[in-house]
Parts: sequence; C-alpha cells; structure tokens
Amino acid sequence: MDNKNITLNLRFAEIKVSKYSQYDLEKDFKKDEKPFVEFQSSFNFKILEKEERLSCLVTVVIIIIETKEEFAELKVENIFELKPFKDVIKSKSENSYDIPDAVLHNLVSLSISTVRGILSEKLKGTIVQNEVYPLIDPTLLFNNKKPAL
Repeated sequence: MDNKNITLNLRFAEIKVSKYSQYDLEKDFKKDEKPFVEFQSSFNFKILEKEERLSCLVTVVIIIIETKEEFAELKVENIFELKPFKDVIKSKSENSYDIPDAVLHNLVSLSISTVRGILSEKLKGTIVQNEVYPLIDPTLLFNNKKPAL
C-alpha cells in the first residue's frame, strides 16, 4: 500500500457457519481438572477479488486433554467487505496479494471474537459450556510472515 492517507471502511458482509459437529465421548475423564479441554484453531484466508471481499475461515477443534478425544468442531467463514479495496489490496502476481498487516490483524481479531460468541452459544448445556475460547494474539499467528493468499 502506498504511503498516502486512506480511510478504510471494513465491515462484515457475511458470517457462515459451515460446520458444527459435536461428538459422543467414549472415555471417562476428570471434569474437575482445569483446563480439561484444548482449543485447536486454524485460519485460512481468501481474496474474493471480483466481489472486493476478504474471507477468513476459522476452524476450531475442541479436544479433551486427558483422553485426546475430539469433543466438537466448528468452522466459521467470516467474509468482510473492504473499501477502497483496490487501494488497499494489491495483486503481486496471480493468486498472490499484498495486504497491510493492520488489515490482516483486524480480520483475525474480528473473526476470533465472532467464533468465541458462536462457540459460547453452541456449547450451552454441554460439559464444556464454561470453557471459554482463549484470547489469541493475531501478531503471533503471522510471526513475521504473511499467510499465502
């Protein structure tokens, strides 16, 4: 992005829950030990150039630590509209883009917060209802490298 001043307008265009699965547990474990679950998260990004949108797909798998069993899986696609798209998202080559760090961090932060709320609702009434999706520092996700877009 050039060093000119640009006012960004970033908003949610869509939030799609593409998968939610909750599995029956086969092994006993100690529910009193905290934490008893682990949240494994992955993030995938897409540029929807024709629509001038960005997508952040968050997948969360909840694992019972003691037994290593999967308890639940959630996939949420957060689609954002960004204006002015062409002034901010620069195509470097086919299927490769330059995106400012601040934009990526905002996408991830908003996506994480959205997933946290959806998980809270989906897990009500289950054995993990009081477990909270942890805070994730977006800067640690990128660790000096940007995701392939």
